[in-house]
Amino acid sequence: MRVYIAIDFEDNIKSYFAKITSYIRNHCIEGSFTEKNNFHLTIRFIGEADGLQIAKIKEIMDKAVLRVNSFELLVNNLGIFKRKKTSILWIGIEENVVLSELHKELSSLLKERRIPFYDKLFMPHITLGRRVLFREDSKDLDNLIQFQRITIPVKAITLMASKEQNGKLNGVPIYQVNLKESP
Repeated sequence: MRVYIAIDFEDNIKSYFAKITSYIRNHCIEGSFTEKNNFHLTIRFIGEADGLQIAKIKEIMDKAVLRVNSFELLVNNLGIFKRKKTSILWIGIEENVVLSELHKELSSLLKERRIPFYDKLFMPHITLGRRVLFREDSKDLDNLIQFQRITIPVKAITLMASKEQNGKLNGVPIYQVNLKESP
């Protein structure tokens, strides 16, 4: 099964992203927009993993968070990854030392345990939509939407599996590790 380690958001945070996405959708000709229950922040995408690898990943997650207290992320800006004629629309996260260190620790432990993963540059973001094509008068993101830059509490990391449900891929939590309470 295809798996990834992520920060899964509480319902009120998912509602916040759904509201932004709904507004933006009105300024697009087309796009496949993230549904409310699928909003998350991927820390490390792993890909296909078997049962033995998943057991190792769970151990790695347990070890990676031993010295990590709960923390907060700050929503930063809207952005686009250009793909030929369409785009991937995302909302960024302000640089966060704890998140960066957690990403490095997970990557190091995965390498140590010989779990293959996609080793791309880590750019923390939440995907709002794929194959997004904006109307001609809606291409300036800075003027398109002004949104509240909220903080997101991070109290756990989650191993997610990509599973098809009703013809759509959904992230389904299969394991969660709680972070220590902040002092």
